[in-house]
Amino acid sequence: MRPIPVESPRTGLDIRPMEQSCPRGGARSRRRAWAVLAVALCWTVAGADSTYRVRPGDTLSGIAVRSGVSVAAIRAANARLRTSTVVQAGWVLTIPDGRLEATTHTVTAGQNLTVIARKYGITVTQLTAANPRYRGGRPVWAGAVLTIPARTAHGGSTPSASAAPRVAVRTASTARPTGGWTWPVSGYHTVSSGFGERTLEGQDETHYGVDIVAPVGTPVRAARSGRVLESRPDFERGWGWTVVLEHPDGWITRYAHLSANLVKAGELVVQGQPVGRVGNTGRSTGPHLHFGTYLRWDPRDPMTLY
Repeated sequence: MRPIPVESPRTGLDIRPMEQSCPRGGARSRRRAWAVLAVALCWTVAGADSTYRVRPGDTLSGIAVRSGVSVAAIRAANARLRTSTVVQAGWVLTIPDGRLEATTHTVTAGQNLTVIARKYGITVTQLTAANPRYRGGRPVWAGAVLTIPARTAHGGSTPSASAAPRVAVRTASTARPTGGWTWPVSGYHTVSSGFGERTLEGQDETHYGVDIVAPVGTPVRAARSGRVLESRPDFERGWGWTVVLEHPDGWITRYAHLSANLVKAGELVVQGQPVGRVGNTGRSTGPHLHFGTYLRWDPRDPMTLY
């Protein structure tokens, strides 16, 4: 089965097509066997529990957070975890359903309703129902506080836009791309803000990229060859002038806070080609390049690729 896109780079909407639900009885067993041979990820929603196939880089605590259940509950449901908390890629874990109480979420730069809904395992419709001011496609700004409604977590699975309990099958992929990466700002290697949790302007947030300090106007180069998915001003999400490139094997890179964009959407670029110039546009605290890397829109730390 071919890799499928997770999110539209232009709209931010979840455009992942959902595959046929797992059949029942013997057909289900045959489908599961095929899924294992295809090295695929298959969620099932049947009865009280779900199953989850461990992916490279997963940890038990991370699976528990996404599932909305405790580490202890997952260990109790899986005999192989009774004496260990280490999981291995390819294992199929039983994830007991958990009831999650209503909570709030503070929007950070780069997030939209689709990203937030997927983070909490709900649909955009459920999210906007709890936050009616954002119905009709109204943008959500960094710093806004959203209500996350109470929900049942089905082993960390993410519902589709219609919230139908179906199965998403995604082909497994390597955590590292083939081929090398070019540092996007030649001669400048100071990272003022790394990947992960940080506090900016008094607010805690997750930073999905690294900030590379460089003077305004410094050329920004494509980390790898690919195609321009996006080249535009995106002030609604705090990126300022931004360029997004799609690379082979599912990798995507973002270059944000630019002072100038040097490519247009749809163009093909080669590794090392200038795609923009360092700037200070959008939600920025000084001249720098925000450099983000994603594997099928799953944020990854750029520093692990060099």
